[in-house]
Amino acid sequence: MTDFIIFSVTTIAIWSVLGISLHLQFGLTGLVNFGQVLPFAVGAYGAGFAAVHGLPIWAGALIGCGLAPLIGVLVILPAGRLTQDYWALVTLGAGEIFRLAMLNISGIAGGVEGASVVRLGDRTLAMVLALVLLTGTALFAFRMDRSPLGRLLRVLREDETLAATLGRNPLRFQLVVTAVSWVMAGLAGVLYAHVTGYVSPSSFMVIETFVIWTAVVLGGPNTIAGVVLGTAVVQLTGVSTRFIAQWSHLPSELVANLRLAAFGAVLVLVFLFRPQGVIPEPKRRYNADSR
Repeated sequence: MTDFIIFSVTTIAIWSVLGISLHLQFGLTGLVNFGQVLPFAVGAYGAGFAAVHGLPIWAGALIGCGLAPLIGVLVILPAGRLTQDYWALVTLGAGEIFRLAMLNISGIAGGVEGASVVRLGDRTLAMVLALVLLTGTALFAFRMDRSPLGRLLRVLREDETLAATLGRNPLRFQLVVTAVSWVMAGLAGVLYAHVTGYVSPSSFMVIETFVIWTAVVLGGPNTIAGVVLGTAVVQLTGVSTRFIAQWSHLPSELVANLRLAAFGAVLVLVFLFRPQGVIPEPKRRYNADSR
């Protein structure tokens, strides 16, 4: 039971970091990113690349966390002038292109067979590291949300034209948010690789992005507490269905498909009936002379 609790807390913490990074893009800035698994995969493959080529762990972390925002900027630059619909498609395609590249190029991190990574043998240590990463990410996002930059990003979320009339360059701030949030996701990917001890293209399918979206939308895309709550519900639901498969003696493939169908149904229902999520964004009032 203790091992299960430690594993669940570790998983929830890692995926909450991913959710918070999506909160900064979608909840705070209005960027619809359907390729959120991309920076996560880049971070994990940074660790995988270091393991395959005999580099130290810290080098893999630097590679993953350095490439993640760089790729994010390269993705958003050509898509920055597009509408949100096209931006979503561009990020979705970029994530899948990266996965297919890792699948077919064996020299980076094992190709289709994947690569073994140094695994954190102490599960309690892995949980502590995940919680530390979550705490740091949440505090940073909270400070960013409460800052003048956060207020400007909310204006950008509601109306890019209005932000432009205030003398602000929307693309510039979108680049900043993308770089920051993709560093967070890259860190989560590095830790994920060392917790599981293995990286493989099958771990970064498109469906993983929509699992993150389900968690964020369910809890509340505009609040950090909502993101963590939604992630906990989704991850615990995913873990519990494995026990259901054992108890019911149903095929594991069927249970997995039913789980994904349930996530999809939850996502649609929340969008239709409670788009603000379980924990909605509180209304705020600012004085005209506030800084």
